[in-house]
Amino acid sequence: MAQKKDINSTERLLNVIRGSQHSSSVKVDSEEELATKHQNSEKFSINFPRILTGKHRIKVSVDISRDDINFVKMAKTNDGKLLLVDQKILKYSDRTSEGSQEFSDLLKATLTAFAGSPDDCEIWAMMSAMDVNVHYLKIPIVPKKQLENVIYWTAKKENPIDEKDMIFDYEMQGEITDQGIPKYSVMAYSASRSEVQKVRDMFSSIGFNLAGITMAPFAIQNIFRSKWIAIAESTFASLFIGNDYSRIDIFSKNNLVMTRGIKTGISSMAEALNESIAEILPDKKIDKEHIQKILSSISTDPGKTLKDENGIHWNESTVLEMIAPALERLTRQIERTLDYYATSVGFEKVEKVYISFTLNDFYRPLLHYVNEQLGIKSEFLDPYEGKNASASGANLSLAERVALVPAIGLSLSELRYTPNAIFTYVEKKKEVNRKRINRGIFAAFAAALIICLTVLILQVVEIKQLGVKQGKLEKELSLINPILSKDKILVYAENLKLRHQIRKQYLKKYEGMALISELAYLTPESVRLTHVRIVVPVSGVQEQKKDAVQKEKDEGILIEGVVLGDRSTFDALLAEYVMRLENSPLFQTVAMKKSSIVNFKKKEILQFTINAKTG
Repeated sequence: MAQKKDINSTERLLNVIRGSQHSSSVKVDSEEELATKHQNSEKFSINFPRILTGKHRIKVSVDISRDDINFVKMAKTNDGKLLLVDQKILKYSDRTSEGSQEFSDLLKATLTAFAGSPDDCEIWAMMSAMDVNVHYLKIPIVPKKQLENVIYWTAKKENPIDEKDMIFDYEMQGEITDQGIPKYSVMAYSASRSEVQKVRDMFSSIGFNLAGITMAPFAIQNIFRSKWIAIAESTFASLFIGNDYSRIDIFSKNNLVMTRGIKTGISSMAEALNESIAEILPDKKIDKEHIQKILSSISTDPGKTLKDENGIHWNESTVLEMIAPALERLTRQIERTLDYYATSVGFEKVEKVYISFTLNDFYRPLLHYVNEQLGIKSEFLDPYEGKNASASGANLSLAERVALVPAIGLSLSELRYTPNAIFTYVEKKKEVNRKRINRGIFAAFAAALIICLTVLILQVVEIKQLGVKQGKLEKELSLINPILSKDKILVYAENLKLRHQIRKQYLKKYEGMALISELAYLTPESVRLTHVRIVVPVSGVQEQKKDAVQKEKDEGILIEGVVLGDRSTFDALLAEYVMRLENSPLFQTVAMKKSSIVNFKKKEILQFTINAKTG
């Protein structure tokens, strides 16, 4: 039967997420058909990364109390809306103590049947609020880099923290004005490291790794921050009544601004009831099971009156009168807390009180009494009223729905607004740095990819243009008639070679004339040439017979001449003439052989001799 129920829950979840309008009326297949479908799905299944498959869209919360364990499964539909898929209240006997092997086996079997595979969901657990110290700090406006240290040392000053034994975390709640000075409002809390590790070990021992651990006030805060329940009041309180203690939480604009534990709970009310019965029937033993049945009957029908065999008339008024001492202690502590907040902390009056509790039979008298004593409008915090929940929630009684408030709030946990004892500000800072590095790497790869794509596109465009150009050239080539062949190209090459040789012969033939013409062009008026000897290389047999040294000595140009003008300019004019020869493409290795000043017709002139090679 457990397997059949689990299949129903899974099928209903899948259908609702897909947008089915008939998720509550899905027909259950036979066990053989389900086995066949499971085998087929395993055969053709493909494991994609979580970023592609959208895993962890399902959150499962586990709230363990003294008498029961509450499970809630929350999911997000395709349009981003929250959907309460399933819930379960598991009662366990007094003989199954928390921490025992029997308890671990019970938790593992129930959680596995309820949640399914640990890889397909996020699991959040609750730790006792008694193991957590919550403080509210007012921090001066400081630069962001200094904020972390200022918060830490301010919190440590108000409540000394031993980092070996305690976990410290904080949450920024915006800016406030304190006596005209702008400050940061900070919620800081410290939790027992051993208690946090104890909760983690309990789940890891049964094969489940927790995504988060928080406490009941923060879980209830999730209900308001996630807009699961819309609250019209700006300042309101949440009263949770547990078995051994109660807790009053005050919220301002959906932020938890004050929490206080009260040592009065359902156990205190049960003790007051037993004491009242013992006074009425001092000689009789109290049958607790019988009394429990009467209380359950009255809680179902508040106007009902029952008379037992002892002559006691049981109704809501009778029960309220019997548990009045415990309720009086409770409401007195609540009044003091509300007055302290209104006069010393927030300077705002609480407009409404929302009541939640662990599963009990005193809830109706309790609401009636709180309404009368506090003078503040009070109502049960019903998380199912007008909400997007599965059809299974319709079968729950009001007491069961209200008892699931902490578990439902826990299933609404998100790292961005839920304090998490295993993911504190230190881990968040590391995560931010890791994401920043990942974004940088991704940006670098994206830039490289863009550059590569740009180069690829340009190359594709260039190839396309070259293809078009090639097509045009091939078309032009096809129009040439006759088409060139290898033999014809060889013939053309021979003709070009022959023409080149003829040009070289002409060059040799007229080289001397070209040198004389160049020399005449380069010689200025201030320079007179007296003797020019030009020897050009010879070819053929004569060239082969000549001695190499003699050939090197004979070939070249010998220039003799004089420089006219003022003696002070002789050197400059001669240097200029040499530079002209050197700059000419027909001469190379121009060298001054000798120069001297002589008298000619009663005037001084500069005689020179220059050697040069033909280029």
